[in-house]
Amino acid sequence: MIKDNSKLNNKTTYHPLVVSVLVLALIPQFLFLSCTGLRNIPDDQYLYRGSELHIEKTEPFKDDRKVKEELSRVLRPQPNSRLLLSRPRLWMHQVAGEPTGRGIRHLMRERLGEEAVLFDPAYVERNIRLINNRLYNMGYFDAWTGHAVDSAKRTVGISYHIQLQAPYRFGSLNLADREDPLAVAINTIMENSLIIPGEPYSLQVLRRERERIGKELKKQGYYYFHPDHILFRADSASGDRKVDIYTTIKQDIPVEATRKYKTGRIYVHADYMTGSAQYPGKRDTLQPARGVYYTDAANQFEVRTILRAISFRPDSLYDIRDHERTLNHLMSLGVFRFVNLRFSPRTVNEKNLLDIRILLTPHERRSIVAELSGVTKSNHFTGPGFSTVLINHNLLQGAESFQVSLSGAYETLFGRQRTASSAEFGLDASLSIPRFVLPAEWKESPKVLAPKTNISLGINHLSRTDAFRLTTLQAQYGYSWNRDMATQWRISPLVFSLFVLGDVDEDLEGVFVGGNLLRKGLFEQFIIGGHYRYTYNSRLKRQGDHDWFLQLNLDLSGNLAYLLMDNIPGGSPGADGKHTLFNQGFAQYARTDIDLRYYRQLGTGRRLATRIFMGTGIPYGNSDMLPYVKQYVIGGSNSIRAFHPRSLGPGSYSRTEEERGEYNIFRTGEMKLEANIEYRFDITNLLKGALFVDAGNIWRLREDEEVPGGMFATDRFFREIALGAGTGLRVDAGFFILRFDFAVPIADPATGDNGYFGPVRLFDRQWRRDNLVFNLGIGYPF
Repeated sequence: MIKDNSKLNNKTTYHPLVVSVLVLALIPQFLFLSCTGLRNIPDDQYLYRGSELHIEKTEPFKDDRKVKEELSRVLRPQPNSRLLLSRPRLWMHQVAGEPTGRGIRHLMRERLGEEAVLFDPAYVERNIRLINNRLYNMGYFDAWTGHAVDSAKRTVGISYHIQLQAPYRFGSLNLADREDPLAVAINTIMENSLIIPGEPYSLQVLRRERERIGKELKKQGYYYFHPDHILFRADSASGDRKVDIYTTIKQDIPVEATRKYKTGRIYVHADYMTGSAQYPGKRDTLQPARGVYYTDAANQFEVRTILRAISFRPDSLYDIRDHERTLNHLMSLGVFRFVNLRFSPRTVNEKNLLDIRILLTPHERRSIVAELSGVTKSNHFTGPGFSTVLINHNLLQGAESFQVSLSGAYETLFGRQRTASSAEFGLDASLSIPRFVLPAEWKESPKVLAPKTNISLGINHLSRTDAFRLTTLQAQYGYSWNRDMATQWRISPLVFSLFVLGDVDEDLEGVFVGGNLLRKGLFEQFIIGGHYRYTYNSRLKRQGDHDWFLQLNLDLSGNLAYLLMDNIPGGSPGADGKHTLFNQGFAQYARTDIDLRYYRQLGTGRRLATRIFMGTGIPYGNSDMLPYVKQYVIGGSNSIRAFHPRSLGPGSYSRTEEERGEYNIFRTGEMKLEANIEYRFDITNLLKGALFVDAGNIWRLREDEEVPGGMFATDRFFREIALGAGTGLRVDAGFFILRFDFAVPIADPATGDNGYFGPVRLFDRQWRRDNLVFNLGIGYPF
């Protein structure tokens, strides 16, 4: 954005990074400056403000474990939550008083507020015991812990002083001294033990090793074995600060835990009612395979659909992986409300068998969802919308999910000098089949988790009075499956899209019809190709202190069509050197991007979230540039929040004053780089806060006279990275998250005349009006 700064030169400016930090720090403090919560504390008591840990090593040693962080987790109680120098939750609890009903006072006191945490001398001895116990479990067998109490301004804090010598380390690892099959199996598993001689002693490692052994044994048929059946005896008598570990198996474990089991009979009840005490009788039972018995009195499902989802096979060794796959696959069918597995042991001719009953409680077959909404977009369009979805969860009795959706919206531009409206209507249909529909030559489908064949067809019509009308037809055929709980693959070998441009606003007529955009194939063309996606999300497996999300996309179009048209009689290109299908151009390009996210838990109620996005699309052959819908855009509530959608890039491109306020047709690119970092913290159980910084831009790969400064160049792109910072408030109800983010631009590549960092005039009302951006969003940005 180009501004005349001549009239503002007499005003004081500050470095934008300094100003941003001050704003983010001072605004909440001004709001809660008097909310310390100390006025209502009884005279004879003190508010507990928490504990501090001071660790001293009596001798130098290397230990990469985070001892201080580990000890912080055991300290109790937690003090009242703070926001800088204030305690807003304690203050809300106090000012609400005693509620007489469930109104706003009840909400403030019970949901948003928290009761005062007062100091009790008993905290000290209890925490010392907890600290020493945790240190002992980490191998610090001879640690010393003292304390000091500090009282000031009606508050009390405790300082714990800890002296540590070098931790004891694992010495020799001794296997179970028995010859029975169970002991042999355990000893074999421990050849890859987590207990490594020379590593610091850790009770947590011993526990993890027991869990690992228990899971490995359950892969080998030991269904009734439990990790508690193993004992690790620690002996430090050998000296040299080493602990020898001896593996033993308890003598009094149940005899069932020592036996391997094979799968016996498999009973499948596809019409089980939750809470029923009885199973269907024999007259209602089918036997579709040896050892498999199936009941479905209402005849709701094809037998083979259910059997495909069951990984157990009669007379095969029990394996916990079959157990997990069966549960996950049956639930992924989307037709069952509950799935339960029950096991019954029996012995036949000295063979230990597990009979399995699979109890399936179906959903209602059909459902309809209707929704009315009001939409306010960051591009200043506001209006009502609706959507209706009709779902048949079991269309052909094979757990096929069929959906038909109708949606629409009408929005009007507010707060701008010009007038405009936007109307959009869409009709979509999709069919999801819970298996791979493959050519007849493929006799057997790959054995994967939750396989699906997905077919979709849709039409959408968009009409903007200030821009154009666009009709889109789309069809897709593809497959999706999971390798495990955290990993998903989606391959769509057939993706078809047709874009038809209708009436164009007279102000854009020269751009769309007479200019380069239409000739280069932004609109009115086929997209015929395939799309491939890989997604990994570690939080679906188990949330921890370090979580990762990775998504890779590959989008290819036009290659087969170009090859076909280039080699068939009469398929020669036109005068412009481009091939057509049915007198319509088709796009040819390759587009790929990567979305990498890392989440770090910093402590109770504190989390760091980061994201890096990189993408590029390369047109070739039959195309000079990417289709408009495949180009990248940047800005908005889920991107760089200091810039409105389509108000940034490509490169250092800046619109003229005459163009501002019009449809941002040129704000697209074929390359995108973006990075985000966000610090998230709890204010209350319901309210969350955030501080964030966003950076990035988009670029064109070729010079375009309509977009000066928009081409990517290695010698200047780093100076064209936009930078924004801000703060946010989130209402997190668990199932629904409403997000309010405020951000200001720190660096705008379109205003490079003032250097990389633009001036920040915090006390200038016009500057705030021009630069402070409010974002309203649903869910977290990443």
